[in-house]
Amino acid sequence: MSQIDEVRTKTDIIEVVGASGVSLRKTGRSFVGFCPFHPNSRTPAFTVYPDSQSFYCFGCHASGTVFDYVMRKQGLDFKDALEQLAARAGVRLEPKGDQERQEDARRTRLLEINAAAAKYFNYVLLSLARGQPGRDYVERRGLTPETVESFQIGYSLEEWGHLWAYLTGKKGYPPEDVVAAGLAIDHETRGPYDRFRGRLIFPIRDARGQVVGFGGRALGDAQPKYLNTPETLLFKKGELLYGLDLARDAIRNEDRTVVVEGYVDVITAHQHGFRNVVAPLGTAITKGHVALLKRLSHNVYMALDADAAGQKATLKGLSALRDGAEDGEGGHLVATAQGAVRLESDVSLRIIRMPEGRDPDEVIKADPELWRRLVADAAPVMEFYIGAYTAGLDLGDPQGQRAALEKLLPLLAELDGAQQRVYIARLEQVIGIKAELILDLLRGGGKQAASGRRREAGGRRQAAGGYPAADAARPPASRLPPPASAPRTPANSVEDYLLALALRHNTVVPAAVEAMLELGLEKHPIVREMLGGGLEDLLEDPANQQIWAAFTGLPIEGRPTDEAGLEAWANWLEEPLRERFLALLAGAQIHPQDFRHRQEAEDCARSLRLQQARRLHAMLLQRIAEPPEEGGDPSRAAELRQFTALTQFISDAKTPPRTSTFPDLRDRLGKA
Repeated sequence: MSQIDEVRTKTDIIEVVGASGVSLRKTGRSFVGFCPFHPNSRTPAFTVYPDSQSFYCFGCHASGTVFDYVMRKQGLDFKDALEQLAARAGVRLEPKGDQERQEDARRTRLLEINAAAAKYFNYVLLSLARGQPGRDYVERRGLTPETVESFQIGYSLEEWGHLWAYLTGKKGYPPEDVVAAGLAIDHETRGPYDRFRGRLIFPIRDARGQVVGFGGRALGDAQPKYLNTPETLLFKKGELLYGLDLARDAIRNEDRTVVVEGYVDVITAHQHGFRNVVAPLGTAITKGHVALLKRLSHNVYMALDADAAGQKATLKGLSALRDGAEDGEGGHLVATAQGAVRLESDVSLRIIRMPEGRDPDEVIKADPELWRRLVADAAPVMEFYIGAYTAGLDLGDPQGQRAALEKLLPLLAELDGAQQRVYIARLEQVIGIKAELILDLLRGGGKQAASGRRREAGGRRQAAGGYPAADAARPPASRLPPPASAPRTPANSVEDYLLALALRHNTVVPAAVEAMLELGLEKHPIVREMLGGGLEDLLEDPANQQIWAAFTGLPIEGRPTDEAGLEAWANWLEEPLRERFLALLAGAQIHPQDFRHRQEAEDCARSLRLQQARRLHAMLLQRIAEPPEEGGDPSRAAELRQFTALTQFISDAKTPPRTSTFPDLRDRLGKA
């Protein structure tokens, strides 16, 4: 039994969910309560299944194992969730190697140094006479003592070595570690000196509340106006969001994250009760930021300044997200029925249009109700693009019309059909070109431009060489919890065997599986929406999900196919994913006579899909059989439609064909 399975076996999901503050009541063999992942106070749609140790929400479709629950509830990656659950279950994880232990020890030292520096800066602001410039600024911005304490705001003296002397002299930290933490600069002739001098200090914490760096605002004419900790072992500004540790609960409760531009914007918003607000650290929003946020909410609202710089930052952020999607980090842009644009990873984006010349800090302090209205009226991303790409153009001139279309057509090409028609009509109004002509251009150049951009992105990734490390962000969780009857050991399970085939035959198997799934769902659109049509939708083990997400992050032409290449790529994975990956490969060795891998993969996929459908069918039957809530249950009609669709789908599904190539697999499939 692997470490992952040992932790899973010794963990009771009912206890974990209950300990996280979700009240559950027993109904039959399952437990129900209000979902912690989306606002809902009328119908308890969140269901936990002790038999399969899984959960499923009939409202927002959040689902998975206890690992998925902890990752989503606390905003953790798989490794951190595993460590937390292992400690809870009393399971001792495999000891780390010397290099990992040394890195962990250094990380711990840097965290201690940052924590000591944060206390020092805060003490200078609150208690030293020379901290008066900082106190004057805090008072001028209207920040309360409670807010200063919550964000641990501080001040750095206008001296070259005050913090250095405190950390290396009084606290006794090694000089090289103080430099490594980014708090001091070791000049080759002058010697070490404080990085932050004469600045208001904002400690920057990770999602778990640990101080990993600092931002400093100059109070005089010093440049730059804002100074951040440089990239360190702890501080990666493209993966951090200011205020996220304090915003996590509010983001989950409201199912919405608001991204603003500056530290004080975040602080003022929290002080006035808007606690779902965060900010990037002087950069446009990145895919790393989205990886953090989508563990907490699927809705991201961007509220950057209305001036040219703010618009440029917004465009840059959206461009980064789209490039990431094209690199395989989240899928293409898709318009929802409400007109928002989401990534395939289920993150929807909207733009808050700020009043000209005013930032969120000013609006919130002057008129909180206006801020509420601005958030409620946030524009779909396509509306923002149309405004941004037509601004300053003479749309009465053919050259201006052409310039706008060149930028907007690739975006139109990525939208769903219905929304594409909506925005073609919108462009006809704005640009003044007939919808029929826009559609002709879209069918010609727009799609070519979009596919060309994707090829460029793939080329850039391949040119970098080597294999990237596994992405910390996991793929979207499977829509369904694992079956109670599914094998719990990694060896010989149908899901593991399918993944092993997909890894070994990566240019053939995924396409064959997805073609088979799509063929089976052509007549069942409701079932397609519930179950999905990709290979990743069949993977329900968190470790398998992460392995497949990391592997498909590679360009197709750069994916290893032979034994040596696969084992070399495994070295990029962190434990215990590397252990699982190698076990998968060992369970599906390539032999010269292995010519039926496509059929074997389709057999596995068919079996897993039928299990999913039957399991959800049983869950819906149980829900429908329960007496309705007092006052009616608005979700009952939708559940009945889903139940009917699944009944027909299961009836139409054929018995999996028997195979002679792998008798052990044949036996398992015959029992599915």
